[in-house]
Amino acid sequence: MRDRRWDFLYDRERQPVREWIVSRFAEHLAEELAAWPPPFVEWVSDELRARWEVGLARRPSDGAIRFALELARLDLSRAFDEMDRRLAERPGGTPEERAAVHLLSTFLTEKCLGLKEHAEGARLTRADLVACLDAVERRIFGVTPA
Repeated sequence: MRDRRWDFLYDRERQPVREWIVSRFAEHLAEELAAWPPPFVEWVSDELRARWEVGLARRPSDGAIRFALELARLDLSRAFDEMDRRLAERPGGTPEERAAVHLLSTFLTEKCLGLKEHAEGARLTRADLVACLDAVERRIFGVTPA
């Protein structure tokens, strides 16, 4: 007689480790962004904190968060010319939003690169990190990035 308690495990679909890591990390980043301010105060230097603290006062608009995610994706893709073009095209906005965009894009880029370094055995690529930020945007806003 066969023990059928564990048969449900055979029916489960396998998921590659890399995709699982990216998915879990995207969930974690989305939770950190939902709680304002994110925990970037720990790693931001005192000089940068004084310079950009106006961005920590209140949660930025959804547009500012999306723009920060877009800048982080471009940074991870090493599309620096496109990043400069988008920064030049974007209207000024309030000083609070500009500061929040700067802090968030730096925070997201550093967190993703930290994951790549920490999970070196998974051999994450920059494309995986960009996909992670796409997943973060989907989790926060419920839509696919443009």
